[in-house]
Amino acid sequence: MTTVTGRFDLTSWDQETYDEAEGATLARARNTKAFEGGITGTSETEMLMASAPDGSATYVAIERVDAAVGGRKGTFVLRHSALAAGDGGDMRVDVLPGSGTGELAGLTGELAIANDDGEHTYTFDYQLP
Repeated sequence: MTTVTGRFDLTSWDQETYDEAEGATLARARNTKAFEGGITGTSETEMLMASAPDGSATYVAIERVDAAVGGRKGTFVLRHSALAAGDGGDMRVDVLPGSGTGELAGLTGELAIANDDGEHTYTFDYQLP
């Protein structure tokens, strides 16, 4: 397993609420990112989100990354799943097996994201054949 770290900027964010029923608000968003560090490139993400009046929230997303990882270029897809509640939460972001192209064919791995006052950083643990 190889580990790289870096940061990313959200370069666009387009969000629309599509259901505001009692219990939770549902929304969809599309965003783009620019990555620096061990991943160098860009991505596009489609998200579905829900937020409850008590502050709990969840999202699922699919993200296509067009980048170099450890100097090897190609594309791959990330699957996001996250839940935040008053007593904690969890987030999982992993590579869709078989989605790597170019020099990233066969890529597997998991990405951890941290957000410190709007500064997004990541740690990517991955394997390449």
